[in-house]
Amino acid sequence: MQRTSYSPPGLRFWLIYAAVWLALGLWHGVNVIVGLRNAGETLPAWQPLSWELTSVSVIAVLAIALARFERRFPLSGPGWPARLLCHLPAAVAFSLVHTAAMVGLRKLVYALNGAHYDFGDWRLGLFYEFQKDLITYAMIAGACVGWRLWRERRAHELAVIRLERDLGTARLAQLTAQIEPHFMFNTLNAISNRMHEDVDAADRMIAAFADLLRAALTESGEAEVRVGDDAVWLERYFELMRERFRGKLVTRVAVDDAARAARIPRLLLQPLVENAFEHGLAGGRGRVDVVVAARGDRLVCTVEDDGAGVAPQSMPGVGLANVKDRLALMYPNDHRFAIAPRPGGGTRIEIDLPLRRDD
Repeated sequence: MQRTSYSPPGLRFWLIYAAVWLALGLWHGVNVIVGLRNAGETLPAWQPLSWELTSVSVIAVLAIALARFERRFPLSGPGWPARLLCHLPAAVAFSLVHTAAMVGLRKLVYALNGAHYDFGDWRLGLFYEFQKDLITYAMIAGACVGWRLWRERRAHELAVIRLERDLGTARLAQLTAQIEPHFMFNTLNAISNRMHEDVDAADRMIAAFADLLRAALTESGEAEVRVGDDAVWLERYFELMRERFRGKLVTRVAVDDAARAARIPRLLLQPLVENAFEHGLAGGRGRVDVVVAARGDRLVCTVEDDGAGVAPQSMPGVGLANVKDRLALMYPNDHRFAIAPRPGGGTRIEIDLPLRRDD
């Protein structure tokens, strides 16, 4: 049987615990006084108060012992009916101790006030207290069961949340890791092809690629980076592509000052640009514009090219599918990813995210 971990309560709990029981005893005592006054009896107020306060104080102590006993023999979970048999003699002991301690305290209080306390017939008194104590025992035990079940449910909910978070983090790390090999293989393939056409250009591409790798290795590996840092990475990528398509490619990266400190998924923009080269710009000829702007509490990233445009019912490639999956993990139900024809020809990709800045 699985049990939740138990940590002993602190001083604040015990002060509140004592205050609650004291308030309960005073409330019962005042009710008894009111009842006696209505019946025409004129007992001193300290006597009914002592009756209820002594009874409640003993129960408060016994409730602690009962809570520990119920934790040892829980009335929930598999096999609880068998453990219920242990609580039957415990309920009898609870009542006997309660009655004896209560009467002893009352006699002491009465003696201090120069009076004598008479409990009356012990057999009737014990029976009277037992039928009340049985209900009290059941209520305290039930409260212990309810508290434990609530703790177990809460612990389960927290465990599910942690599991979902860990799975989401692992999935996000996997998706982010997929981008870099995909980009590296494409770049190395482009350099290999360029080697047969222009060795000097291929050498410059290798140098630009080395700069990109150096920048990647110096990053912390976090899932999110500053927009300004991702823009620098993108500029280096454009340098590489301009070298590859020398004299054919025009690029622009524009980032609002208000958006530079915002956080976005690492390598969010590069796969969008790479998609423009693979599916829009034949032979690398054309223009690519990247704009990142802050609009209120939203961050809007757009990538436009003047290439062939979006094919009807086209399926997103590996890079775009990866970006969409990462956005779904990092901003569930709080983002927009849209691909549409660009006015005048070409493709426009727009991503709308919550604006998050460094603390």
